[in-house]
Amino acid sequence: MKWLLVVVLVVLGACAPDVERVEVLRVPSPDGALDAVVVQSSAGAGSPFGYTLGLPVSGCAASERTALRVVGATRSDSAAGVAVAWVDLRTVRVTWLDARFRDPDADTLSVGTAAGPVTVLSGGGVVDPTAPPGGMPAGAGPVRDC
Repeated sequence: MKWLLVVVLVVLGACAPDVERVEVLRVPSPDGALDAVVVQSSAGAGSPFGYTLGLPVSGCAASERTALRVVGATRSDSAAGVAVAWVDLRTVRVTWLDARFRDPDADTLSVGTAAGPVTVLSGGGVVDPTAPPGGMPAGAGPVRDC
């Protein structure tokens, strides 16, 4: 009976989609203390891209702890993704044209970071006319072990 359980687990594991995670955007805060890092994830063809925002110390890899998650976001009619810009030293804005959902579903968040609290503003309805078609291209910045 144990072998049947092992077989079932192996078969189910083979059917599970692989999730690819790629850093696509890294925007340093105005004082250089933090980076706003966007990681794009995909479970394969037919699945919408997911985008997570992390706020690590500048130059460090984004951790598994994320401030915001947006799924199915677009920046224009032909471009997937989100736009990120720092408003001031400790406020970052994440925008998109349309999205399936975001988590948490709040326009304003307060997130604890190594440099102190950061306010994350987020919302849809913003077109990015400069966004190239398709998903966001990989664009890993300098990353060190921290």
